[in-house]
Amino acid sequence: MKEVSSEKIGTLRDIILDRADSRKKELVAGARQEAEEWLLRETEKLQRETNLILQDARKRAEDIRRRQILSAEREKSTETLRLQNRILSEALGRLQDKLVHMREREDYVNILAGMCIDAITSLRETKGLKLRLSAVDAGLAGPIISKVEEFIPEAEIIFDPETAPILGGCWISTNDDRRQVNSDWQSLTQEMADTLAERLLPLL
Repeated sequence: MKEVSSEKIGTLRDIILDRADSRKKELVAGARQEAEEWLLRETEKLQRETNLILQDARKRAEDIRRRQILSAEREKSTETLRLQNRILSEALGRLQDKLVHMREREDYVNILAGMCIDAITSLRETKGLKLRLSAVDAGLAGPIISKVEEFIPEAEIIFDPETAPILGGCWISTNDDRRQVNSDWQSLTQEMADTLAERLLPLL
């Protein structure tokens, strides 16, 4: 009788474990899909902000071009290059200012969490990760990590109290610091430099 009971118990245990494993896979798949959809929405919001900044920068570039065109004719190549650099620097500065001012938005924690999720995806790691924030944003670490873990349940991420020398955004790295993704406003601005140049410089 004892052997029969043990066999039944073993069978029931296997059934329960199979069901638990199946449920876990469903939950992970659902969480991943939610994270992808949420990240897509946040990316679209940032893209809309960027488009508004580009529109404003384009208007300013046109105004500057009209004011400078007469003097630029005398030293065309030198003056045009100087003007292009100035306008590009100004546009990059305005873009960075806009990004910094996103701190005033109610969904700022969600934006930072979305950037962390994007950085984790780039690292292709979910275990043993560190999060660094700017000194101003350090107090948001807890809510940000909670939001990240909500969308990536398997993520193992801790907050590094050593603040990052950034204006906003986040740095995600492995515990050994061998790999790191900088998803901060300065880095994003630099990444946008080529796009801004392609759109602004033909106007000059």
